[in-house]
Amino acid sequence: MRTSLLVSGFFALVFPAIAFAFPFGGQASMVIPCYNQAIYANLGPPIGGPYVWTPSTKTYQFGAPTHGGQWLLGLAGAPYYCIVSVQPVIVWPGTYITMMGSSR
Repeated sequence: MRTSLLVSGFFALVFPAIAFAFPFGGQASMVIPCYNQAIYANLGPPIGGPYVWTPSTKTYQFGAPTHGGQWLLGLAGAPYYCIVSVQPVIVWPGTYITMMGSSR
């Protein structure tokens, strides 16, 4: 019990993204549906990068990302992936979106 608590504490200090969600937001330049029932969104500034929406993401009024030009704002956390193609297998990495709101 004590060992698992120490190991968890160590990972929380070394890898804070695992323990905490961080804010993100920006305009989507690319939105791609994934084979693993996720949606890949590449965002521009102010806090952009590759993000992955999943069915377990807490999503507000206007729903999941649907098209480029849409603005997204929310919290993201752990690394995740998007299976873009099955044959050949193409997987794009991103950051899991824990909660988000979007523009229309």
